[in-house]
Amino acid sequence: MDFIKSLREIDRTDVPRAGGKGASLGELAKMGVPVPTGFVVLASTFEQFFKETDVNTEVDAMWKRINIKDNESIEESSEIIRNLILAKQFPEKIAGEISSAFDKLSEKYVAIRSSATSEDSKIDAWAGQLESYLYVSKDNLLESVQKCWASLYTPRALFYRVERKLQKKPVSVAVVVQKMIGAKVS
Repeated sequence: MDFIKSLREIDRTDVPRAGGKGASLGELAKMGVPVPTGFVVLASTFEQFFKETDVNTEVDAMWKRINIKDNESIEESSEIIRNLILAKQFPEKIAGEISSAFDKLSEKYVAIRSSATSEDSKIDAWAGQLESYLYVSKDNLLESVQKCWASLYTPRALFYRVERKLQKKPVSVAVVVQKMIGAKVS
């Protein structure tokens, strides 16, 4: 199983596996637009991580306990779910492939960006709901990937899913890892 794909291997048809952001960046790279080099940790990797660590069972149980009308319930459930994800040990094969892809970039720092598989659809817009991390080194690479995955369960993301009636719909997260470009202006 491939856990990652280079941006140059991704295009606009890959939203289900690379998320909206990943697919768009891959499409731009293929068109020759200058896009910082990088790769996508595929949504199937997120799903495999959940399966191998059995965190999916724990997350499903927490979903059933959330009372969307109670902010404390949302906050508490969000914290529990995110801590569950962050506490899990990365399966060796997944960690190895991500680390190897990072090494091939030959960069000291990267930007890590969440890319939801249903991002920016006509009905649901995930943009801005999930987390991104800048100036990530190899030392905190895997932790940052986990934080991106866990951001699918922040209070705002949980509320959004319930509000849009998406709690039973499978939503997955890919993670874009790109060379960090230090900007002087934006």
